[in-house]
Amino acid sequence: AAAPPARWGANHPAEPPPAARRPNHPRMKFGKLIRASVSSRMPQWEGSVLQYKRLKQAIKALVSEAGGAEPDVLVERFTTILDEEVERVNDFYMDQIEEAVIILHSLKQHIAQIVTASDAPAAHQLRVASQQSLVSFHWSLLLLQSFVVINFTAVVKILKKFDKKLGTLIGRTLRASYIGALTELPFYRCQALGGLVEEVEQQFVVLEGRAAASVRPAEQPHAALASS
Repeated sequence: AAAPPARWGANHPAEPPPAARRPNHPRMKFGKLIRASVSSRMPQWEGSVLQYKRLKQAIKALVSEAGGAEPDVLVERFTTILDEEVERVNDFYMDQIEEAVIILHSLKQHIAQIVTASDAPAAHQLRVASQQSLVSFHWSLLLLQSFVVINFTAVVKILKKFDKKLGTLIGRTLRASYIGALTELPFYRCQALGGLVEEVEQQFVVLEGRAAASVRPAEQPHAALASS
């Protein structure tokens, strides 16, 4: 049997290295904090993260026009830009989920072969390889969860900034209505990702059960003592 696939997240270790932990910059502005978090934890996804700086610049430009433009026009111009950013984040999330579903299906097929394998040495080698692939895959799913949190937090922050900078000038706020619509998007609901994480954890249990079953009674000292 072939070794299980491990390309999705294969470059991520089982435990995050020190550089991958949340940076401790209590006085850093949120935009810089996003860049620091992404560059240290998920640099391969940097181009898919919501562009917070672009949105800040859009708000600044709209503030300068607030006196001579209709409120509805200002809101529409900002939400058009924000919609583009949110759509890009959501599309990326959906692509990652689609790829993850394919990889998990392949991993489950390999694990099923291990469970039914009669060649103990070969099954052991495959089990070890599958465990390593599951660990890497599980870490990547958790990383995707962090990606979701970072982007949703960025949306909330930029809407708060819009309401603070423009809300009093135009008599309109945006945060509540926009977040209400946002909650219908897959990347916010995160149900598919949560299900994938649970399935991976179940596959760990399956492999552990196969490992326990492969140990001969003579190799179980507690069982031997109990029978003597």
